[in-house]
Amino acid sequence: MAPNTGELLTACKFYFQAQGIQDKFIKELSGLGVENTPAQEIHGSGNRSALVRQATPTVVKFTNITIKLVATKDIQLYTWYKQCNEDMGDARQWRDNRKEGNIYAYDQQNQIAAHWAIKYCYPVKYTGPTLTASSGEMATETLELVHEGIERVQ
Repeated sequence: MAPNTGELLTACKFYFQAQGIQDKFIKELSGLGVENTPAQEIHGSGNRSALVRQATPTVVKFTNITIKLVATKDIQLYTWYKQCNEDMGDARQWRDNRKEGNIYAYDQQNQIAAHWAIKYCYPVKYTGPTLTASSGEMATETLELVHEGIERVQ
């Protein structure tokens, strides 16, 4: 008998939240990852039979997170991008505007089924919606976030 794996995260609602930015509905998200490519070390004397190969951890790399969010009439996402990236000489504010972020997946009973915490993120790219009068699709805004780590909390 297969172990209980819980509810599948299909047909769920997904939301992005960061300090001061509440419950933005996610249409699509990618890049929620961390990578640590091991280095290969070879130890031993010149004798081939005495060589030992060992994979050791290296520096952790964080992939950028790309979030496509349903656009609303508020401009919080664009304002955040502008605060972090506007060229104000020595007064560039990206460091002060990093935020603790969260990705939530809600199940069919509207309960949190999964949660990822994002450490010190800020947007490095903002893309506004493609507006087409004949399209029935919702307008979206896209943010590309850099961060200092993610953690699967739930």
